[in-house]
Amino acid sequence: MTRRFVVFCLGLLSLAASAHAVNYTNQVLQIGVGARALGMGGAYVAIADDSTATYWNPAGLTSIQHMEVAAVQQGQESAPLALGTNDVGSEYFFMSGGMTLPNIGSLGVAIMRFGVDGIPQIPACPTCSANSAPPAQIGTFGTSDWAYLLGYGKEVFKALDLGITAKYLTGGTTGLQADSTTGITGNASYNYMGADIGAIVKFGAMTPYLEGLNFGINVQDAVNSGVKWSNTALSPDETVSQNAKSGIAYSLPFEFLKANHTTFTIAADIDPEYSTLIHYGAEIWYKETLAFRGGMRQFTDGLQSNETSIGASFKLYILEVDYAYIDYELTPIQYLSMLIRF
Repeated sequence: MTRRFVVFCLGLLSLAASAHAVNYTNQVLQIGVGARALGMGGAYVAIADDSTATYWNPAGLTSIQHMEVAAVQQGQESAPLALGTNDVGSEYFFMSGGMTLPNIGSLGVAIMRFGVDGIPQIPACPTCSANSAPPAQIGTFGTSDWAYLLGYGKEVFKALDLGITAKYLTGGTTGLQADSTTGITGNASYNYMGADIGAIVKFGAMTPYLEGLNFGINVQDAVNSGVKWSNTALSPDETVSQNAKSGIAYSLPFEFLKANHTTFTIAADIDPEYSTLIHYGAEIWYKETLAFRGGMRQFTDGLQSNETSIGASFKLYILEVDYAYIDYELTPIQYLSMLIRF
């Protein structure tokens, strides 16, 4: 039975690879959260074991022992993109918390913001030719996205954890001037509600021969309202498709690693939203104090170069500090996380 169950889960992984989903209109939830997960290339669906599981896979909230709080800050390595006299830079912030309630389950909450400010606003010029001087800039504007997440996880069986995350997203533009040439009347905004459903299967709880092997799946937007726009030319309602992210993680069960209180984990996720994006990651923890990791995101459609990442962690008593460096195609970005467990 165990062997058939493994084959079944691998089949789910393959099905997820062949699925196709429409990208979010608002990209805030595509960035990823937590320096640890990002340092592993985002291969975290089957690993998620802290409060960031509210984002990655709510079933992982069951791994929270008591209570914890985490915060993540993004820092760009290069200077902001210069457009004329304006500098356009992005700001990213994520904070999460989680706690376990005996006989009830585990709860997680998270808030995330991503914004871009200083974008030049230039009016359209239907009568201008290719050789004409561009119209004068009429101002600058910004965009921002906010995401609010509430998750719940519960151990259903010894080898199976399930979870759900409800999420609300809102955002739009600020400082946008009315422009009759483009039909812009002011700031646009949107709202979105949805829910993710996740599961983690721990094969080691079934048989010692599969110790350290986990399978995870997170069906993003399993139910959702669609994206509802307001104060735009058409104010459309945009459909958001389901996206089944799935992955496998394996912590090597070697005795010499256990004797040195060391764990070595490899993981791979499949994300069909990008037709198809594959995440690879590896992590080693030494004496539960110091960790090093690396990862890669591979875009199989060939439209974007592979992105590599590295990271490290230091843990002391209740404090854990995680760092990640991601070589994005446009510009490298660094992330710093701080996690406190009570």
